[in-house]
Amino acid sequence: MKKLFYLLLALPLVFAACEPDTPEQEVEKEAVLTLTSEATMSFGAEGGEGVITFTAELKDVTRNSPVPEPVVEAACEADWVTDLTVDENITFTVLANEGDARETKVVVSYDDKSFEVVVKQAAKEQNEEPEPEDGVKFVAQYLQGDYYGDEYSPGVGNYFFYLSDLGIDESGSAYAGGTYYRVDLYGPLYEGEGELSLPVGTYTFDANDTMAEWTIGNYYSSYIVFDEEGYCTTGENGAPFTAATLVVTESGLTFTVTIDGKEHTVTYEGKGEWIDYTAEVEPSEFTANYAIATYYGDQYTPGTADNFFFFLSDLGFDADGYPVANGQYFRFDIYSDIVDTTNGITMPDGTYELDLNNTYAPGTFTNEYSMYFAIDEYGYDYLATSYYSAGSLTKEGNKITAEVVIAGTTYTIEYEGDITINDARESEDPDTPVDPEDPENPTPGEGMSTLTGDKELNITTASYSLEYYGDYFSTDTDNWMLYIYEDAETYDGAFIMLDFLNDPYADDIAGTYTADNGDYTYEQYTYFPGYVDGEDMYGVWYTEMVGGADITALAPIADGEIKIECAGDVYTITFDCVDDAGNKITGTVVANPIDYSAMALSAQPAKKSVTKRVNYEKVKIEAKSFSPKSKTLSVR
Repeated sequence: MKKLFYLLLALPLVFAACEPDTPEQEVEKEAVLTLTSEATMSFGAEGGEGVITFTAELKDVTRNSPVPEPVVEAACEADWVTDLTVDENITFTVLANEGDARETKVVVSYDDKSFEVVVKQAAKEQNEEPEPEDGVKFVAQYLQGDYYGDEYSPGVGNYFFYLSDLGIDESGSAYAGGTYYRVDLYGPLYEGEGELSLPVGTYTFDANDTMAEWTIGNYYSSYIVFDEEGYCTTGENGAPFTAATLVVTESGLTFTVTIDGKEHTVTYEGKGEWIDYTAEVEPSEFTANYAIATYYGDQYTPGTADNFFFFLSDLGFDADGYPVANGQYFRFDIYSDIVDTTNGITMPDGTYELDLNNTYAPGTFTNEYSMYFAIDEYGYDYLATSYYSAGSLTKEGNKITAEVVIAGTTYTIEYEGDITINDARESEDPDTPVDPEDPENPTPGEGMSTLTGDKELNITTASYSLEYYGDYFSTDTDNWMLYIYEDAETYDGAFIMLDFLNDPYADDIAGTYTADNGDYTYEQYTYFPGYVDGEDMYGVWYTEMVGGADITALAPIADGEIKIECAGDVYTITFDCVDDAGNKITGTVVANPIDYSAMALSAQPAKKSVTKRVNYEKVKIEAKSFSPKSKTLSVR
């Protein structure tokens, strides 16, 4: 028995003698723990919810032996700090204080690393200092927003939302009398299931828009207020933030923001309503019957890429190139490699991806001009207009397959057949005036007017239609188009088109308007002198027609004053103007709203002269929703 005991003692020595002199080194991890929120947290006597944010990671190091995987732990000795929980963040509850001021520490450890957060609480009679008298306290009833995942910042989730008292309607419009705080937030990617919500933690204002995690973006965030008439009193894009902090807890949030030197404290209870633009949904299929493109060559990106303004539609366009009643249109502003047009124009095969940054790079289509729209049953107005939040288009010969995301829904569009391409490359001299004998074919001349002398207007039985385009040029002005017909039943006689800007807060369009003489300053109470772009007429024009088809005279108004007076829905328009040939156009026109029931449907005027709703030429259309992200919000 004694010999066996000594033999067992000797066995480890034998094993040790078989090991190498230098222990084999293994790659292990070294813990790194960093506090990312404040090191001192103060609470009032009433207590509240606390959130500590941190990062914990393991870095590669070389060790002689492995160690267990560490976990983050938190501890506090004070019994008035309860519900201490470690998850993505560290949360806890501070109980109400009935006695003197008190202080404790929350100790957070991770392997051999640790930090401390001081927690202070005021005495019952020494509560936090009251908010300044000029501060604003606002209890939000609605939190409505969009989640874009890491579409804007790789690896960081983007939460774009409104805090308001009246909410946003289903079309994305605000309500008259409403107050809205728009917040562009960047935080951890949402990885949960079920109801989407803001990640718990503290977010701070980032004036430089780095889109870093735990920040509030500057560019898209603002304060917006509408009066009872629906006018925005804080400017088109809202009042900007100069400082802001958002604290999100499991039950709600507190948003402290400085606007025009005044501190606003906004509170909200709940998780809010969200549209998840990253959610996978079944695609909605659409079969296109028409594929039409306008080719602009490399005029937008000289020597770099060619531009195809491309449409897929179920009903196509009419003979004048305009969308038709009940039609649906998917529009793509495509940039390709430079095309060899020696043997004709063909859009190159390949896949084109949506470019939210609008770089105009080959193989992309822009966000600013690409969109979906639908036309009403009369062929006159847009029923829906929405930009894409993601998408791609693939061309293989005469086959097109596209997939786009609109308001969280994926649409798959397919087409197979001929692709019509219209050549819209600029001529060598795009400013050459129009030949009076042939307005659609530019030839050298002194001007576009075909008048042979002055024109005195004295029309008292005219009819008009009025179109509103809002802040079309993003210049804090309202853009209007006024179309005046001497005879709206037969379209005989004078037809006058007015394109002008007025005050967005004005009660009507009354005022005296002067010409914006080529400076394009877009000032209020100015009009655009008449001009031609391609085959379309824009600005202010005087024309004379027979049956709405034959133009017997036309003159672009170049300068002078136009005065509009409003008596209810009766407009009196006084002209003291000249055309581009120096002919005076003066006098007065009295017009009433058009009686559409009396109009001759068989005698339609030339559409290119009477409507600002564009054909398949490259023009922006205002979207009717607040998604994707927009700096503007309006009352419907």
